[in-house]
Amino acid sequence: MRTTFITAVALCVIIFAGLAGCSSKKEKAPLPQQAALSSASKTKPIAGVAQTPATAASPQDEADAAILKQKVLMQVKAADFSAIYKEASAGFREVGPENQFTGLWQLQLKETGPFKDAKEVSHSVRPQDKFLIYIYHVQYEKVKKELRLTFGRSKKGKMELTGINHKEIK
Repeated sequence: MRTTFITAVALCVIIFAGLAGCSSKKEKAPLPQQAALSSASKTKPIAGVAQTPATAASPQDEADAAILKQKVLMQVKAADFSAIYKEASAGFREVGPENQFTGLWQLQLKETGPFKDAKEVSHSVRPQDKFLIYIYHVQYEKVKKELRLTFGRSKKGKMELTGINHKEIK
């Protein structure tokens, strides 16, 4: 009977140790190639946008957005805000009428002066919808501002501008 008791206790200890090992929060250190792949797949973070290493745009989304972002920047430089509005996503246009959008941008140009140059400072992918977000520092004649362009695919698969906004650079 004593042998059965000792065997039962030993079995309980082994099971407990096994369970404790399975629920351990310890993580193994990644192999060097895993660390390199992980860091290579990360995009530059954007304040206010949650980012995970697994969140990345497809090569096709990156290529389509690259073409579109250059087009939008040229339209901003040319002050062709009507074209930006008309070519943007349906959701973008639902926010307000074209004359309101173009009027706000024309007012901004009076305050900032003409567009001179833009430098991309970061880009990211929003995890919840895979929209691509590009942030630029834009030099206008009188002031420098941050410009954020957001692109996403329509239900029909077309890459479209879904958001554009400015803010002061501090």
